[in-house]
Parts: sequence; structure tokens; C-alpha cells
Amino acid sequence: MKRAFSLALTALLLAGCTAAPTTSGDAAASAAPAPSPAAENTEATAAASTEPLQPLQPGDEKQYYMAEDVKGNDSLLRYRVADLTDCSERIPCDIAGCTHDSEDCPAVAQRAFGNRLWVLDDNTLLSLQYSDEDFSTTLTLMNRDCQNRRVLATLDGYDLFSSVNAAYTDGSALYSYGRQENQEGIYRVDLENGKITEVQPFSTVYSLPILGTIGRNFVLKTSSITYPEPTGDLEADATALPTGTVTHSLLNVDTGEVRELYTYSSDDWNLDTLDAHVVNGQYYQIDRVAGILNTIDPDTGEVRQITDQLPITEPDAYANYMPQAVLDSWMVFYDLPVIVNVETGEVRQRAELPETYWNGYGHQPSIYLQLQDRLLVDCRYEPYTRTVLGTDGTPYTVETNHIYLGLISADDFLNGVPNYTEVGEYAT
Repeated sequence: MKRAFSLALTALLLAGCTAAPTTSGDAAASAAPAPSPAAENTEATAAASTEPLQPLQPGDEKQYYMAEDVKGNDSLLRYRVADLTDCSERIPCDIAGCTHDSEDCPAVAQRAFGNRLWVLDDNTLLSLQYSDEDFSTTLTLMNRDCQNRRVLATLDGYDLFSSVNAAYTDGSALYSYGRQENQEGIYRVDLENGKITEVQPFSTVYSLPILGTIGRNFVLKTSSITYPEPTGDLEADATALPTGTVTHSLLNVDTGEVRELYTYSSDDWNLDTLDAHVVNGQYYQIDRVAGILNTIDPDTGEVRQITDQLPITEPDAYANYMPQAVLDSWMVFYDLPVIVNVETGEVRQRAELPETYWNGYGHQPSIYLQLQDRLLVDCRYEPYTRTVLGTDGTPYTVETNHIYLGLISADDFLNGVPNYTEVGEYAT
């Protein structure tokens, strides 16, 4: 099935983001969520919000937050903010004469094993710091200028918000896939008092089962698959197909109800070539060998074919069909040369923007934020040489890049028109 992906460039902007390890075969297969009666899930039912779950992001229509090194002090990081209203960039600190290089500055924080900063609402930021010394996670609320910090929760004994597709909010609580000791499941953290509630436990250990959210439901992936025993023939073993069953289910965070969305077996599909993605709260399936894109209605279970005209891949080959975004009904992929209208099924060649060059080769601009009618993307890179200190205190140089972020309308992005408004610079 689909390999786990992360956009490496985006991960650079907030240091230390980690993902839980993946598993395969029968060990990974046994993770069916254990449904619990709604009557026994009273704390989950008491959710104060009816808003749909939304992924936490490091920005919104107003601002985008980044993190950078504090020169000369590897134990600290400093936040920067790109203002998306006046297209300026600054360190979020209003202290006169501040040099922004110590914790006296509100925009400076201790560098931990994992650091993340999210925009929670119009007035509030949420930071996460994971310490590999005591394996604890601290959630801290602060104003949009990084001041008035107050600890929401210290997650001792919990591993939450650290993996891909793990952090969501409905405005009154945070939701995360994670674990407490050896018990994995979906957990809720109240934004008023920091109380942690187990919404739904999983029956056994499983890593990264979440595809996304639809409304107030998590979309979970569980499987029971077996790979053939190795034969010693490397080519044959590399192309050997798994057998078994994969199920995608909906978990309601208010009631704890788990209901099946779609189940398929190796008798129906090649389990290694059928991908599933949730984009903007909509569920999609892609068969890479047949070139088919489907969607499924979460209420009725009805399968609707959008197109059978995607580029096709040989069964024993691999290609990245992951959607990057759906813009004005057009699905844009990270690597495919086409875009698809998810309403009409029209497939057309992607109009590419000028490539950005970093890490030795060219890339199409990546989307950092999808706003109402525009996108925040990496629009330009400039090489530069940075001096850092080694573990023994000896300085050495690193060849890296300045990343320039820019705003572009969704229409210009789709039509390959590089009409950018630069809003900030980030030095990797």
C-alpha cells in the first residue's frame, strides 16, 4: 500500500518534527479499532463543539510562522512570522532594543527534540516541545506575538501530536492519534483546562493508521495482510504481492462509533497499487495501475468514478500519486504531470511554473498554506554559506539555501503564471 510521505522542505520550517515508525505485514495488520458503546464514551460525547475537525497548521489568512537557528547558540530557536496582509516579515517581538538571541525575547524558545508552532485561532498560538531527555511533551498557549505564555498540558506518559496526520482541532479541543504506554488510539485535549481524554482505544499497537478527517470523523486505515515468505530470488521477492484485506473506517469523536467506509481484499485489488487520500475533508482512491480516480460518499458509501485517464504505472513500479491540493475543483499532484477536475472528471496537462532549484535539482513550487483564494508557496531559492559549530566547538561551513516564500492566486498557480508577491525569507 501507499508508502508514508512527508514534504521534507516543509519539515525544515519547524525543526524536529518526527513521525512514528511504520510497520508492515501481520504485525501492522492487526490494528482494527475496538468499537466501544457510545454510553461508555461519555467524556468523548461531551465535546463542546460541533465544528468539523481541521488539521493544525503553522499559519492562517493573516500570518505564517517559521523557526530558525539562533546564531551561536544551538540550544535555542527563534520564531519568525511572514505577515500575509502587508507582505512583510519580522521577528514577533516588540521589546525595544531586544537582540532576539536569548530567552529574554518572547520569540526565542529552547530547542527540544521536537518543536512545532501552530496557529490555533485569531488570537492564539499553540506550541509543542517534545523532550527526548524525559520523553515528555509540553503544550503551551501564547498570544500571536509569542507573549503571555501559559502551559496548557504536560503530556507525561502520552505520545501525542508527533506523527503524520496527528494534530487536529475543532476550536474547543485538540485531537490526536497517539499512545499512552502501549495503548494506541485517538485522544482529546481540552483547550480550556488541558484535560486529556481517550476518545477511542485501538485493539493492538499500530502506527500511522489515520488518513485524515471528514467532518467530525477520523478516517482510519486498518489491515490484515500477509507477504509471501522470501524465496531468495531478490527480483521475485521484490515484486511479490501481499494477500489479505484492508479496511477504511470512520471514527466519530463525539460518540466513539466506528463504521466501515470501504473494505477491499487482494481478490479485488492489488493491495500495493491502490492508494487512499483525504483532501479538504473528501475521501479519494487512486488505482495507479488502472489510472482510476474514485471518490466515496461517506454517508451512503456510494463509489463515484471521477476518471480512468490518470497516467498508469506498471504493477512492480512505484510512482507518487499523492494529491497536493484541490484548487477550484482541480486536483493537483506532487509529481504527476496532469491535473483532474474532481467534479467533471476532466483531465488536462499541468501548466508548470518556473522550477525552483534546491538540493541539486529543480522542483515545482510547493504549497505551504492553502488560503481562501490564494496560496503560500516557496517561489525562489538562493544559495548561501552558513557557519556552524561542531560538537567539539570547531566552526565549519555548510552550503544551504535562503528560501523565499510568496503568495500566488490559485488561478495563476493552476495556469502556470508566476505572479508572486514575496512575503518572507527563511534561511535553512
